[in-house]
Amino acid sequence: LEREGVEALLATTRYCAGLLDPRSGHLHPLNYTLGLAQAAAAAGARICEGSPVTRIERGDPLRLVTPRGTVTARHAVLTRGGYVAGLHVPSDWRVMPVGTYVVATEPLGEERITALVRDNIAVADVNFVLDYFRRSADHRLLFGGRVSYSGIDARDTGGATGARMRRVFPQLAGTRLDYVWGGYVDITMNRAPDFGRLDGNLYYLQGFSGHGIALAGMAGRLAAAAIAGQAERFDLFGRLTHHPFPGGRWLRTPALVLAMAWYRLRDLL
Repeated sequence: LEREGVEALLATTRYCAGLLDPRSGHLHPLNYTLGLAQAAAAAGARICEGSPVTRIERGDPLRLVTPRGTVTARHAVLTRGGYVAGLHVPSDWRVMPVGTYVVATEPLGEERITALVRDNIAVADVNFVLDYFRRSADHRLLFGGRVSYSGIDARDTGGATGARMRRVFPQLAGTRLDYVWGGYVDITMNRAPDFGRLDGNLYYLQGFSGHGIALAGMAGRLAAAAIAGQAERFDLFGRLTHHPFPGGRWLRTPALVLAMAWYRLRDLL
């Protein structure tokens, strides 16, 4: 779409062009997660929340130690996303936890939200530090994309994310933000997923780099097939080259912050 085509869909002058993909979709990630949990429980899985694994004792079988007990298993798959603190394994240095944040405005009403986003589309820009937004079922604007590479949450996350929102939609000046939240995603140096083995019976899936909703389901199927003895597709991902973030344990976060400051400057220019 040229500028006129974008502005026919979005009430903003921020974008000079766009790509519309009518075959894609968007979904409610919490409802999707709850549905997966219900399906897993119905299939016989036990979901143990609030029981972080603090140590893995290698062997056959494996022993996974938690503060309240241990689990013995023939196979284990580490799927921690950006929450890598507390359990150190050799694959840690190839991912970095990055904070990302979302705000939800007050209900705008159907007429006003439709004037901003005329079709029910999900939008993301192509900046290195990107913005993304969509309408909610109760006529709010959900807007996300501000990130923290330092591992330290900003004091005014809502204010900073809201300022980005108002750069896209200046007509939302003065609009109340009812909800503000955030979490960590796990990124790799090359933004490609990092799947592999630490031992013959210990697998890891990480480095989803913000694509986890779509990619994690496929990753689980690949890991399940590998455990069942069909590892060809899983091992294809294992052949991707991944490098640790430079700087070692103490300097890799400051180095990443400096690098991202450069990419933010490129976005501005």
